[in-house]
Amino acid sequence: MAIFLTLQIGRELISAVGILRDLVQLVIGVTIGLVVALLVVRLLTDAIKINPFGRIYQSVRRPTDEIYRRMRVSNFYYPLKRAFGFDPTVIMILIGLAIAWYVVYIVSNYLFQILTGMGFSLISFGSGDVFTGARIMVGTLLLAVIFFLMTLMTIVFVNWLFGLLRRAAFWSMERLSPLLNIFEFGGILKGFSFIILWIALIFAAAAIQAVFLS
Repeated sequence: MAIFLTLQIGRELISAVGILRDLVQLVIGVTIGLVVALLVVRLLTDAIKINPFGRIYQSVRRPTDEIYRRMRVSNFYYPLKRAFGFDPTVIMILIGLAIAWYVVYIVSNYLFQILTGMGFSLISFGSGDVFTGARIMVGTLLLAVIFFLMTLMTIVFVNWLFGLLRRAAFWSMERLSPLLNIFEFGGILKGFSFIILWIALIFAAAAIQAVFLS
């Protein structure tokens, strides 16, 4: 009975990964569509010159006010405005959204690999292949640590980009600070500890996958 349950749970975990992948794609699509719609409505209110003190004007612009403000205080805003010759806020928002969702997509793939690894580990245990099950389980747990750290970094990045998840970003940064200090090499690499840590985690994840999960 225990062996059957182990095999069944393992198969269910692997099956759930496909559903979660589709869900992530759906959320990405809906979010992009919603943001684009809000930006179009905002631009239309400017084009048709609606009374800026009216309730309609304030209501349709309020959802994007914070994102606009974040983009316009960015270090990239004035250089891009000078280069393009027009307000680049909308372009910055769309590029930022694409980058943010790309990062989320990368991190979510590690979650899918963790669930898949747990599934195959349970199937191996249930089939009597203890050594393979233990090897995959160790790799899965190590990958879960990488996933946790990359999730914290993603929260910080999204907060820096859009001003969202402020409390979560502060909590995440407190836990990342000791690691970031390790990767603060100074010299020409000064200030790049966040990027270096991200690259190091990707390299570590690839090594774990090659050794334990292949």
